[in-house]
Amino acid sequence: MFKLTLELQTALRKASHDEDAKGMRRYMREQFDFYGVKTPVRRDITLALFTQYPPKDAIELEAIVRELWQQPSREIQYAACDYLYQYRTLLAARHLTFLRHLIITRSWWDTVDVLATRSLGDLCLRYTQVSSAMDKWIRDPNLWIRRSALLYQLKFRDLTDWERLRHYCEISAKEEDFFIRKAIGWSLREYAKINPSEVKRFVSMHDFSSLTVREALKNC
Repeated sequence: MFKLTLELQTALRKASHDEDAKGMRRYMREQFDFYGVKTPVRRDITLALFTQYPPKDAIELEAIVRELWQQPSREIQYAACDYLYQYRTLLAARHLTFLRHLIITRSWWDTVDVLATRSLGDLCLRYTQVSSAMDKWIRDPNLWIRRSALLYQLKFRDLTDWERLRHYCEISAKEEDFFIRKAIGWSLREYAKINPSEVKRFVSMHDFSSLTVREALKNC
């Protein structure tokens, strides 16, 4: 086991809070175990350890994150997401398969959205072939992969490929899943910070769900 994993387990266990852990488990529908360490405290702990134990290369980065992903407590997966993003420049286009594995393993919105909007988004900005691969992801049978394709541009602002985002929203418009409908609206809401009139026009031209429309027009 990597020293980082052991140190994270020790530090988070020491900072654990039983009542907060119960609340976190309820919020996540009893799907995951928690230490009960809230985000500001967790990040104070983990960021210090990340600096102390940097990966020596991309191979070690992947190995460490895979090990963290296998640990039972959800805060460890959160730490894995943050560690991956901190050392994201070690990732290359070939690591898209690795990111896909993380997205579809122990999946829920809390880890999927962080991976999609941070590490996946960064990889898409740096590698054209990764961005193009999202054209397949938006039609993938796995809803978390589809949600990731809708959200990877969330932080792109004026670098957003509006034509691609618009196309993805149209492909997904008839889906009934809550997480897809929410993702369509969220992606449009963020792009509306750059171009509200275009988002308003686009939404008016399509039969999106009421949830999607509410989300999409919040910045219009």
